[in-house]
Amino acid sequence: MPEPIVPRLGVCHRPDGAANLREIYVASQGVCEVVMLVRAAVAAASPDVMRVAERFFECHVLPEQGYGELVASLGLRGVTTFHDDELELADELHAAATAPAPDAASDAVAHAVAHAASYAVADPWDKLVQRRLLKQHGLTSVEAVPVEGPEDLVAGFAALGRPCVLKPRRAAGGQGVAFLDDERDVRRQLGLRHGWAGLMLETRIDPAPHPTGPDWLGSLVSVETLSTRDGRVHLGVLDKLPVAVTRGAGAAGADAVNVQGDILPSCLPEERCRAAEEYTGRVLGVLGVRSRLTHTELLLTAEGFELLEVNGRLAGHTARLFRLLDGPDLVAMALRVAAGETPEPGSAALGGAAAGVFPTFADRAGPVRTSLRRRELRALPGVCAVDELAEDGAPKSATQFRMANVTLRAGDRPALDAAVARLLRVLAAEMGAEMGAEMGAER
Repeated sequence: MPEPIVPRLGVCHRPDGAANLREIYVASQGVCEVVMLVRAAVAAASPDVMRVAERFFECHVLPEQGYGELVASLGLRGVTTFHDDELELADELHAAATAPAPDAASDAVAHAVAHAASYAVADPWDKLVQRRLLKQHGLTSVEAVPVEGPEDLVAGFAALGRPCVLKPRRAAGGQGVAFLDDERDVRRQLGLRHGWAGLMLETRIDPAPHPTGPDWLGSLVSVETLSTRDGRVHLGVLDKLPVAVTRGAGAAGADAVNVQGDILPSCLPEERCRAAEEYTGRVLGVLGVRSRLTHTELLLTAEGFELLEVNGRLAGHTARLFRLLDGPDLVAMALRVAAGETPEPGSAALGGAAAGVFPTFADRAGPVRTSLRRRELRALPGVCAVDELAEDGAPKSATQFRMANVTLRAGDRPALDAAVARLLRVLAAEMGAEMGAEMGAER
């Protein structure tokens, strides 16, 4: 019997995305034939990655311009990405691949963009666009203004009042973010920041403590959602460890902002989880999101929830946690929905609880000082993988200021919480960090 024919699907790839080459290859088996689409600059900067990719996938390096004819010729059912920096390119190429045939192949991208604009919100991953649209629909209390130069920052801070957050309209992982409490912080940005294009200033949200669970939980959650042509399915709500903020430790005057962990499932009461999902669904509806898997970050507030941001791709670590608990394969699901299918997430309950924990050093100066070894972490109850551990004598920047990157699993949330707490105590003791300082500031 001949092998079933699977659709060809383009993936805009670059290193350090939410799914690596191995995860994409495994998830694509029996689902689709992946065709890697890589920008010329990315391919030139990552020759080792390209060599590996070419062993397992059909690969095409995209020129800086004029790639519409190439994409139109590849017979793709759709295009997706697992990297935040490639979202706009993937959307453009997906429209080119799925639009009705234009009169001339050279007009493929322009025709596709016009076709897409007739049914979708323009620039839905732009954080300023998100804020303004949601404000119009009563889904955010945050005020936001564009910042394209120093004068915009001064005027915006005077108009919005304190405190505020200055951040890129398009970036992930806290890059380029600065928390502004007063005029001194504004003056610091004026003196240190270079490159003002594509920024925004928004009023800061007052968070509320997590209402249930251990005291080391952060004041935020995420909602993972599958949006298809037929509707939306919320796949899970995750708790977070607090976001660590080190003032002035980023590049060019920015603060260092580091996520420190994800926990599946959330220990919020059932009604709060449903409220988070309902709010997320309304946000995605306003933004016109469909045919993709999204990661939406929400801050807990006294009134309920406030959007931090919507990401049009998987979050790092999340797919792994679902796999550990015998949940749906989120990478395969993202591939299927991009190819125009309506994947079934299944209705089986998750088999326990899992966490990815990657706390940062409170003191970023100096080398690592520790006698801790990977085998000691692996021996802790609940630990199932140690992907990274800062080594004695190495600069803390070698691990992007993370003490470790550890995955844990347990039969239920209470057992998992106990395992996470034990891990955090060991890291704090062995890495010379104070838990209060390390787990402190967050937006």
